[in-house]
Amino acid sequence: MKNRAPPAKPQTGTVVLIHGLWMTPRSWEQWIDRYTASGHLVFAPGWPGVGGDVEKLRRDPSTIAGIGLGEIVEHYERFIRRLDEPSILMGHSFGGAIVQMLLDRGLGCAGVAIDSAPVKGVLPPPLSTHRSAWPLLRNRANKNKAVGLTPRQFHYAFTNTLDSAASQAVYDRHHIPGSARVLFQGAFANFNPTRSAESTSSTTTARHCCSSPEEPTTSSRPR
Repeated sequence: MKNRAPPAKPQTGTVVLIHGLWMTPRSWEQWIDRYTASGHLVFAPGWPGVGGDVEKLRRDPSTIAGIGLGEIVEHYERFIRRLDEPSILMGHSFGGAIVQMLLDRGLGCAGVAIDSAPVKGVLPPPLSTHRSAWPLLRNRANKNKAVGLTPRQFHYAFTNTLDSAASQAVYDRHHIPGSARVLFQGAFANFNPTRSAESTSSTTTARHCCSSPEEPTTSSRPR
């Protein structure tokens, strides 16, 4: 019996995974296992203030409250610039928008945005995005708070292809309160002259100097 040839070494060995609003790096746990098994060096750093475990953040989300997109993008820029080689940047939801803004700054050799929140200049946002965000946006007093979703709201936004029991299990494992400031900045980006949610990169022209394993699509709505 012939020995199998070892897997080809990836053209870039580094992958940076960026989670979205109401999530933590734990949401990437199976992706980390898959890419690590493929020979990649994988990082999944949390947003500023998203440290420790999910349960701790639920009890005290004060470290998350008031964090804005500008601070989050700068946080990831500092992390990525310390890496030894250009990396594949992959983000989900608001993490996808952050990936686009990082590519706009010349970071990463390729970017993947999964169900990305819209960046500045994308009109109009889908109705599903408005419905997902409305529980926070309807009260401007939430702007500098960390606000969570109910299990029902989470099911609509994240797990709409699952039954209620499976959705609740995902909610219990992954959901944390999210910075409402990020949501306000994203929702009103087209009416704001600042660059908080702006990217001049096009996802159709992003650099592709490396490849990554094929992944299944997700069922969540853009946030």
